[in-house]
Amino acid sequence: MAQQKVELRKVRDFSDNLNDTFHFIKQNYKPLLLYVFGISGLFMLVAAILSGIYQGESLSHFEAIFKGKKSGKSVEVFSGLYMVFILFLWLTSVALQVVVVSYLKVYEEKDKNIPTFEEVWNVFRKHFLPITFYQIPILILILIGSVLCLAPGIYLGVVLAVFSSIIIIEDESFSGAFNRCFTLIKENFWSSLGVYFVIFMISYFGSGIVALVVGIITGVISYLTTEDVKSTIAIVTSILNVLSFVFYILVFVSITINYYNLTERYDGVGILRRLDGLGVDKPVVNPHSNLEEEY
Repeated sequence: MAQQKVELRKVRDFSDNLNDTFHFIKQNYKPLLLYVFGISGLFMLVAAILSGIYQGESLSHFEAIFKGKKSGKSVEVFSGLYMVFILFLWLTSVALQVVVVSYLKVYEEKDKNIPTFEEVWNVFRKHFLPITFYQIPILILILIGSVLCLAPGIYLGVVLAVFSSIIIIEDESFSGAFNRCFTLIKENFWSSLGVYFVIFMISYFGSGIVALVVGIITGVISYLTTEDVKSTIAIVTSILNVLSFVFYILVFVSITINYYNLTERYDGVGILRRLDGLGVDKPVVNPHSNLEEEY
């Protein structure tokens, strides 16, 4: 028996958001993971390779120091390699978010079937580059607010969390989406902050546990093996650590579901659709039509 689809456009409280987030992922984890790896997997792979190279150079440098040897070259903390790695890590995050929101958009528009790869890809390719550039001033604004005083940074982070969702689902412009973020958050800031904080902590600890376990296993193997094998292990570890970012699918699903909650509170689109559905004439079916008449 087919499971009932999660109704996205409805008013939710704190617990409803978390429950629907996990319920949605439980129903859609197979196609969602497939599309995430299929579309944003290249960014993950490049970020993992760059991380492995950087970690390999750092480990070799610090190993030489601990053994009392002089390393041939020093490792710069903010080297060009590290900055490129951070760039691809950020692109991976943007790609993940765009894939997730695109999936939810198509999911809402379809009645029964799950979104296809082509449908999600079409939405993704339309919005990935604009959102990549739009996120730059958004990120700078949040960072400035955090540096000047932590509270403005947190406030802007919560308000602008649904920015990408508005761009993708409503096809809004930058200014339109920016202003709508502040409109939707009115009287819903604290509930949104609570939802984002809890789901982020769940994702953070989930990815942290994976990274910790992989790090411990890799550290033991590296200690017992040769130096040549350590470079390979560093790359493998980096790939696994970057893949742990899949846990942040939880964050993006929860943020988008909260977007639907905020828009439903403000616009009431979902309830208007249900009211319109009540006026649709449906054929009357006689439950006894298949019974033969007896005389």
